[in-house]
Amino acid sequence: MSGIAQYLQAQGNTVSGSDMKNCSIDKLSSNSGVSKVIKIYRGHSKNNITKDIDMVVRSSAVSPGSEGYREVEQAEKMGIPVLKRSQLIGKLLENKISIGVTGMHGKSTVSSMIATILMKAGLDPSFLIGAGVRNVGDQNAKLGKQVVPPMDKKTKKIKFLPSNVLVNGKAEYFVVEACEYDRSFLDMKPKIGVITNIDREHLDYYKGGLPEIKQAFKKFIKQLPSDGLLVVWQEDKNLMPLTKSAKCKVRRVGANEPWPGLKMQIPGRHNLLNATMAARTAHELGVSHDIIKDALNGFIGATRRFEFKGEKKDIVVIDDYGHHPNEIKATVEALREKYPSRKIIMVFQPHQQQRTKLLFNEFVKSFKGLDELIVMDVYLIAGREKETKIKLAKQLARAVEEKGTKSTYISKYDEIIAYLKQHPTKHTQHT
Repeated sequence: MSGIAQYLQAQGNTVSGSDMKNCSIDKLSSNSGVSKVIKIYRGHSKNNITKDIDMVVRSSAVSPGSEGYREVEQAEKMGIPVLKRSQLIGKLLENKISIGVTGMHGKSTVSSMIATILMKAGLDPSFLIGAGVRNVGDQNAKLGKQVVPPMDKKTKKIKFLPSNVLVNGKAEYFVVEACEYDRSFLDMKPKIGVITNIDREHLDYYKGGLPEIKQAFKKFIKQLPSDGLLVVWQEDKNLMPLTKSAKCKVRRVGANEPWPGLKMQIPGRHNLLNATMAARTAHELGVSHDIIKDALNGFIGATRRFEFKGEKKDIVVIDDYGHHPNEIKATVEALREKYPSRKIIMVFQPHQQQRTKLLFNEFVKSFKGLDELIVMDVYLIAGREKETKIKLAKQLARAVEEKGTKSTYISKYDEIIAYLKQHPTKHTQHT
């Protein structure tokens, strides 16, 4: 939502918003070159909706019964149009060379990589991403410009040109992270779809499990236009059968066939695959191999995706948002790749009660390879769940300990800091 606010403000709109907690959007909007302050109300109230508002945009967390829904009801009462976040993004993507990156894992990183490549190529893309692009000051949103698309050297024609995107010989590129939660990605309808993977995730919404998830992705694929493009990971057994539904051309990439010439600054086999997906997408758009290679080798990451935070007294601190068992496994493997001889302590906050409960057994197995795990209380998603008396975090720590990895439950940040200070941590990696 902060990214959309910045993008709309950069377009010249007056933007305000509401949040249940303090929001750092003033700082973010400054980083994005936006001069006007975006007014943020703390807390939700129908009084925040005034007659001078032309449109109200809500997130997926604002649903009937949530605190924010009172503002939706007030807007409807006043005759003000209300759009879901994904519906607005769909409108913003119209008549643009739009790239929607979806999949359960890697969306933010692949989106950031594609945006970085296109900027390196001088294509000045717009983007809306669920993490900050570290190569451009941690921005998660940017308003781009219309440019002349790259030409195919052999045909002397524009390499990738879907219908209804050219205006006076120019087009605008738009990269968006297309979240699959509550089928939001189906509202966006990009020209290019990049699907990183399909996994058991968002099971609080997809109650039918993997079959229901695959049906949603099948619909996303079928919505891609015939003159569009689909880029997929070819080893994903959940994904590949669905590509038969595509009416556009399909390009496949493999984890064992990385893009040539890559010497990544960010570790992990999964990031090499992410980079290869981004490279293939940019190549199909007409970006040269040298530009792709240079952009990816200079890519320093997305915020909270294996993000180096600092080092002191031989202690390295890494921040990573991984909150699914398969993401944790990939992070642990990347840590071992980069720091093979270091002691690794992970401080983990489970994200969402339902995810922790439904994938509990997978979580227990995902921490293999750590020297020590500290588990804190589950992070509750505002507007989507309420606190329960069940101490899932404590249960998780106990189960991981039983599997042979030293594990401790500590509920609060200050207590974790005190614990780490009391225990010698020389040559230690925290994440």
